[in-house]
Amino acid sequence: MDSNISSKCSKLVVAAIDIGTAYSGYAFSFQSTWNKVMTPFWQVRQSITNKTPTCLLLRKDYSVVLFGYEAEDEYSYIKEDNKHEDYYFFQGFKVILHEESVNRHMLCQAHDGRSLEASVVFMHCIRYLKSHFYAKLQTACIDIKDDDIQYVLTVPATWGDKAKVFMREAAIEAGIKNEHLIIALEPEAASIYCQYLHIAKEDTSSAVLGVVKPGTKFMVVDLGTPLSSSDTAHITVHQKSADSNSEKILMASWGPWGGKSVNDMFMTFLTELVGERVIKDFKEECMEGYLDMTRYFEAKKRKANSYRDGSTSIPIPMPFIHLCEKLHNVIDFREVIDKNELHRNNVKYTAGKLKWENKYFRGFFKKTIDSIVKHIDELFEEDVGRDVDIIVMVGGLSECHLVQDAIKKNFEQKTVIVPEEAGLAVVKGAVYLGHLSDDIPRTTLS
Repeated sequence: MDSNISSKCSKLVVAAIDIGTAYSGYAFSFQSTWNKVMTPFWQVRQSITNKTPTCLLLRKDYSVVLFGYEAEDEYSYIKEDNKHEDYYFFQGFKVILHEESVNRHMLCQAHDGRSLEASVVFMHCIRYLKSHFYAKLQTACIDIKDDDIQYVLTVPATWGDKAKVFMREAAIEAGIKNEHLIIALEPEAASIYCQYLHIAKEDTSSAVLGVVKPGTKFMVVDLGTPLSSSDTAHITVHQKSADSNSEKILMASWGPWGGKSVNDMFMTFLTELVGERVIKDFKEECMEGYLDMTRYFEAKKRKANSYRDGSTSIPIPMPFIHLCEKLHNVIDFREVIDKNELHRNNVKYTAGKLKWENKYFRGFFKKTIDSIVKHIDELFEEDVGRDVDIIVMVGGLSECHLVQDAIKKNFEQKTVIVPEEAGLAVVKGAVYLGHLSDDIPRTTLS
């Protein structure tokens, strides 16, 4: 590919918005430097991330609209102050668009069981990210009008036409003009990212797809972020057409094999250790502490690998310890562990932290990894997958070395590609698509 290729977009800026099941974000680049894609940074405690949770907090009169970490934190405060009845708090709602009965009047269920029209929820999510992006430009003293921006909104290939129309209408209601909007399939964007990464980072040492020969098949495995408490995996098989002017998606499937099942294993362990009532009461009485505990666990997940000995530990909030001691009628939290026949040999409590041997900690990933490997193996047994020799891993969970090692070990005869910043492959690839849509191969569903 020509490294001097220019943007084909007539707009000054391309901005891509990616509403994920668990985490969302956006990316953008300017026409003159299209290959230098930028993403915002979101602050959470002592960490900085490129995406923010797909959580929306709405006051009933819409006078307060918060998204991501801000929504999580604010909801924890108002819940502790018992003012949450004046608000709607939504998370994990994207999955409803996988249903066949998508319509404008379908409902999203809030955290407390109340419901609101899904079109309102998605509109506010898109509007928030759009406004955040626009404010970022203004903060940098960049004078860009909305008509100067080409927007790209990503959607899964497994969605039906009704869901894609639903998202387009939500984006229009959020203030994006229809003529300024491209709807892009997530695996298409990820594929484009892998093929054009060498242009964006000429000194990269990461393996990328580069020029894929006509007729070549490759599998894109998009694994939900390891930071997620609710996420999915999408797997597609692509084939480059004979004239190289298009790609076909020969097969698309999805399942609950993202970060959710890893978190589920951790919460199952914790519930077995201290009891369901402790978890329930702690979440109700100290939402801020509950968020802190899950975020500490999520941070450790990023560092998991298949070779490191030693141990892994996470801080446990003192309100959790005190509640546990109270409900179990003990003086020292260690007594709860010592009395637990199932887990007393698997975990220790020391210096305010729960501590596991790394071998045991890796077990939290086993169900997720086994499910991913099993599904990929089944796809290779089907006609469409038998001559696929390339696996492209994208999505946040693909950045976890434990997952990478398992895929490489189980499919040794395949070429496994994990591009730089795999967790941003979809949103950055969508920016490339916006700039080069007249030049790059476009995906068609077979």
